[in-house]
Amino acid sequence: MKVLVIRLSSLGDVILSTSVLPPLKERGYSVDFLTFKPFGEVLRGQPLVDRVIEVDRRELRSFSQIREFSKTLKNYDLAFDLHDVLRTKILRRFLPFKTYVYEKKSLLRRLMVVFKPLKAKWLYVPELYGKALEKAGIEVSNLRPILYPDSGLRERLSSSVPPNSIAVSPGARWKAKRYPLDRFKEVVKLLRENGFQPVVVGGKGEEELGVELEREGALNFCGKLSIRESIALISLTRGVISNDSAVVHMARAVRVPVVSIFGPTHPAFGFAPLKDEGVPVTLNLPCSPCSLHGRRGCGEMECFKIPPKEIVEKLFSLLES
Repeated sequence: MKVLVIRLSSLGDVILSTSVLPPLKERGYSVDFLTFKPFGEVLRGQPLVDRVIEVDRRELRSFSQIREFSKTLKNYDLAFDLHDVLRTKILRRFLPFKTYVYEKKSLLRRLMVVFKPLKAKWLYVPELYGKALEKAGIEVSNLRPILYPDSGLRERLSSSVPPNSIAVSPGARWKAKRYPLDRFKEVVKLLRENGFQPVVVGGKGEEELGVELEREGALNFCGKLSIRESIALISLTRGVISNDSAVVHMARAVRVPVVSIFGPTHPAFGFAPLKDEGVPVTLNLPCSPCSLHGRRGCGEMECFKIPPKEIVEKLFSLLES
């Protein structure tokens, strides 16, 4: 049986979508994955994906473009739409095979921003993806994102990454999601005082953050690595400290313990690591969450007044366990 998994963006969500791959492959299915460029890079060479279909988002802007593109998706027995946005809703109309859709719970997340008590019950995104598979009669359990780091990249980077390294990621797509840089500097200082070598990772546009932490004694790879190289590097470290960003999910996918720092967003949205993957850190203030995606925060940013020592101690507890 041939299956198509659809998750167009963004990087962290594509990584989380890999959680459905093991149960599909266990059934002997051939699995293709449809996503936007450049996110397909994270899936290339992965043994659980038979083919990566990358498309430029500009090629799926109009109704007619989506209709024409749908004609290239042939010979599938079924598909799973793990995105459920306007583009994929239109695409589904033209697919000649059954498509199962995951329930996003986006309304519930939006309500959490307005009615704070709703955050008491946390979502877990891979579990929501799994429910789409269950609709197709596929049993799932204990879903976790999974990636196999490139062995060649690991070997090449191993000489640059000391065995006592801790990856730190001070960036995030939205600046309001970034733990203050002066506090990240203190995190770096505490790690070094305890015999660990901080290693900075991050994407394009975050280079200055890496430079600032390099001045505090961290090794700086921020903005210097591809997605696959970043994953390989993270797999060589003992642990990760990161804002609520794709780096958290990279760590989870390669089974490296991670401390995920939440500010204007909240672990209840479903993107926090589980206990066997890491630990989310949040002050869980009465005003939290104040933003669905972290595009904005209040002027005070009380939610980020998390002591650096507390964050580092959370990581040490993970390493000991």
